[in-house]
Amino acid sequence: MSGPMFLGLVLAAFLLGLLALLGVVLRRLSRITGEEKGRAVLLEGLRGDLVGRVDGLERRNAELQTILTQQLGTTQHLLEQRLSGQEQSLREQLTTQAASLQSQTGILQRHMEGTQATLAQVTEKMGMVQQTSLRMAELGKDIEGLQRLLRAPKARGELGELGLETILRDILPKDRVVYQYAFADGRKVDAMVLLDRGLLPIDAKFPMEDFQRYLESEEDDRPKARRAFLANLKKKIDDIAKLYVRPGEGTLPLALMYLPAESLYYEAFVVHVPEEEDLWRYAYDRSVLPLSPGTLTAYLKTVALGLKAAAVEQNARQVLDLLATLERDLRGFEGGFETLGRHLANAHQKYDEGQRALQRLSGHLERARDLGSERPGDSGE
Repeated sequence: MSGPMFLGLVLAAFLLGLLALLGVVLRRLSRITGEEKGRAVLLEGLRGDLVGRVDGLERRNAELQTILTQQLGTTQHLLEQRLSGQEQSLREQLTTQAASLQSQTGILQRHMEGTQATLAQVTEKMGMVQQTSLRMAELGKDIEGLQRLLRAPKARGELGELGLETILRDILPKDRVVYQYAFADGRKVDAMVLLDRGLLPIDAKFPMEDFQRYLESEEDDRPKARRAFLANLKKKIDDIAKLYVRPGEGTLPLALMYLPAESLYYEAFVVHVPEEEDLWRYAYDRSVLPLSPGTLTAYLKTVALGLKAAAVEQNARQVLDLLATLERDLRGFEGGFETLGRHLANAHQKYDEGQRALQRLSGHLERARDLGSERPGDSGE
């Protein structure tokens, strides 16, 4: 409750109490006897004074009520302004929240659309994964079939030869490789590379069974399986050195042994067990160079670069020979051209002489014609 209102209520209560007190006083005054008239007069004056004060209080109360009414109006106007401002602010907040909610709804809708698209992609990927799984299962069956096929030594040999032929065809020129090259005694090597310095034999070996037994052996049986695996490779190295390194038939003092599996090459020539003979050194001492698909590719690329360099050198020689021939032809042409110039100069000189003789002959002919046209007697006149 505001201050003016509280003050008005206090004044009103005070006036009511004062009026009640006045009524009591008046009732007591009526009981006064005649001998107390003097006091009655005094009381009457007091009454008039009280009545004047009451009138003043009433006027003051009216003024206070007027002020209170004005203040109440002002307070009501301020309250209305505040309520209007708060209502406007509340409307703006509601509008902002509605816009934010609408924006968040749009974002949520886009997220839902993105989620649906993602779900569609996931569904598509799941389908692709399922198809891939089916293909992997089919590939597993094919691998099993390939493993069964590779159990036959002949099939493994053909597979190694096919891999070797593929690498050679991709790197070296066709005219530099002969497949199934036959020596004088009829022995054939898988491939023979024709180099300028000699022949380079390459033979593919694929000891799959020993290598598979070594990989699948238990821990206790692994050393024995490894010794058997390496012993088989040593035998193949010896065979290549004995059968294909033939300098007497034009080969280089070196032969290549191609192993078509990187893992096989790694276990045999990279992994070294303590107290085990170095198989690489064993092959090197017998002029055999073991190579995997990767190392063979690098080696053949080096050979191909050498062949290109030799071809460039040969082409350079041919170009120099051609230049020498052109120089000789040019000198011969210069001599003939000079002779032709002299002939042309002589011919031009003869032409000029003939032209002068023709002019003299033409002059003589004209004079003879003039003499023949003169009539007898013309001279006497």
